[in-house]
Amino acid sequence: MKRTGIIAVIAVAALVIFNLLMSSGLTGMRWDLTENKLYTLSEGSKSILQNLDKDIELNLYFSDQSSKDLPALRAYAKRVQELLQEFEQLAGGKITLNVIDPAPFSEDEDNATVAGLQSIPVGVSGENVFFGLVGKVKSDEVGDAKDAETEEDLAAVVAAEEVIAFFQPDKEQFLEYDLSKLIYSLNRQKSPVVGILSGLEINGGMDFYGQGQRPAWVFMQYLEDLFDVQWVSNDADKIDDSIDVLLLIHPKDLSDQALLAIDQFALKGGRILAFVDPFAEQDQPSMPMMAANQSRNSDLGPLLKAWGLQLREGAVLADFDNSMVVGVGPQRTPTRHLALLGLTKDNWDGEDVVLSGLESINVSTSGILDMVEGHTTKITPLISSSTESSALEASLFATLDNPEKLFDGFTPSGERYTIAARVEGKATTAYPDGIEIEEPVEPAEGDDTGASSAGDEATNNSEATADEADAEPKTVTRKVMADISETDNLNVLVFADTDILSDRLWVQVQEFFGQRIASPWANNGDLLVNALDNLSGNADLINIRSRGRFTRPFTVVEELRRKAEEKFADQQRELETRLEETESKLAELQSARAGADANSAILSPEQEQALLSFQEEKLKIRKALRDVQHSLDQNIEDLGRQLKLINIVLVPLALTVIALLVALWRRSKRMV
Repeated sequence: MKRTGIIAVIAVAALVIFNLLMSSGLTGMRWDLTENKLYTLSEGSKSILQNLDKDIELNLYFSDQSSKDLPALRAYAKRVQELLQEFEQLAGGKITLNVIDPAPFSEDEDNATVAGLQSIPVGVSGENVFFGLVGKVKSDEVGDAKDAETEEDLAAVVAAEEVIAFFQPDKEQFLEYDLSKLIYSLNRQKSPVVGILSGLEINGGMDFYGQGQRPAWVFMQYLEDLFDVQWVSNDADKIDDSIDVLLLIHPKDLSDQALLAIDQFALKGGRILAFVDPFAEQDQPSMPMMAANQSRNSDLGPLLKAWGLQLREGAVLADFDNSMVVGVGPQRTPTRHLALLGLTKDNWDGEDVVLSGLESINVSTSGILDMVEGHTTKITPLISSSTESSALEASLFATLDNPEKLFDGFTPSGERYTIAARVEGKATTAYPDGIEIEEPVEPAEGDDTGASSAGDEATNNSEATADEADAEPKTVTRKVMADISETDNLNVLVFADTDILSDRLWVQVQEFFGQRIASPWANNGDLLVNALDNLSGNADLINIRSRGRFTRPFTVVEELRRKAEEKFADQQRELETRLEETESKLAELQSARAGADANSAILSPEQEQALLSFQEEKLKIRKALRDVQHSLDQNIEDLGRQLKLINIVLVPLALTVIALLVALWRRSKRMV
């Protein structure tokens, strides 16, 4: 007994000492047991922090007193503060962290408001709770916003600041990236310049269908936060030398002059990120009645061929293995859309830095990139389809109202098709013989050719005016040659889909106190910024952004579901077709009964019998459909039952057996 008491005292003392150590000097310690080490600082963040050139001040505003009744928010605030303290420690004195509690009606609250932080009202009294970050470069030349006397002074302060208006707890998985991006933005000397040439209204515009204003696509906010964005005209004759990366989105119907400008930009060392498409769903005409006749395809003419690629003409990629399930109306079973694809790591080159660590990318009506025979460039496929894929005619999608129709005639080819590719190395100009452009002729000053005397001019004034109105404007053809004919350092990324950038495929947008809050559910936005970072030379943010962050897919369940659908899909479609035919005949008979003459028999006995038969047939088909749907989920339900059995019975049973074995072993030791 005495020995047992000593052991108990030692155990209690050890527990007390451990708690004291944890509460005093080890508050920041934590063990990261997640598969992708989501809570361990990445090498990209460490690199950014250890290579800072500027002294940075971070002011974390958190309403400690006003948030006492918000335990979840307070827990997240502690997480943010601990991470910022870790940043401060790793920065080697280059970062100073200040934690500020902006009490109501205080100067700190005024400073938070002026800096652009977002507050939320809480409680019955409606007290404002701030939870945001203001980062700025320490400089004697730049003061505080509250001290700004003119608009120019305020603009200088804003330019030297970066702000996170409010830390959203549901975006915790992006916390390290958001903080690292803020510090990186403050430290960089000059933002990379991205030139955008787009055939889509990605920066917002008039919605002729909804009679309102369309907001800019979400990815534009990503770009404006990280890059200096410049817009390039569709008829540009030269790409500005200040542009580091040229972003081409749906380059539709470009002139030879613009194509030559792009060609020369690439050959002189400029980097290009191109999104082309055989059927761009977002390319909506201004007038709805023009939708069926408008061409929605885009490519780069002879440029792709000069780089060793070509977009397969009129072909849209269909892929059963990666197809996403969509609804097709009430009281109908959801079906797979063969051209709406949810791609995962199995579909891309995981060793390429642009795709490293990404988990899901969604595309819609994507095209197919083929290699040109005899190409001199090095072409690396980045994203590919599964072998359960084939090509469909792009014209099918212009009037498609039911994705089930895509299964008609669909036969997997067993081939993997390229959706995106990296092109590098040796290339020659697409215009070795130059181009010809027509330019209007400006009449020279003092040119009296064809002029008549003053008297004749007065006499024939009306005739001359009419002739001038009817005359075609004079033009001259000018030959423009390529200044650069070849390069050994081509650097281009090509994607055969433009819808990949649209909000609907990767992000959910919500309104939060007047602000648009974007919550990504796929990696499309990360892919775009990764590509631009890579082409502009920045790899540290890629390392952070590419970390695992989304819900892990149930790969076994998805595989079971795909196999079941392959097995029962044909049977289900046949039953649905029979059901439609039966319902149609049933509707005809019922219509005939309703429209029959009141003095005549409503239906003949034969018609009554046919009506009953159709009703019975309808019930049988609906029952068969339910059986098919049940068969689709049977294997998944069996797997669920097995997992429940393991969790509820086998795991406790195994622990009980282990405990009994330990007890028996200890008992045998005492008996010895």
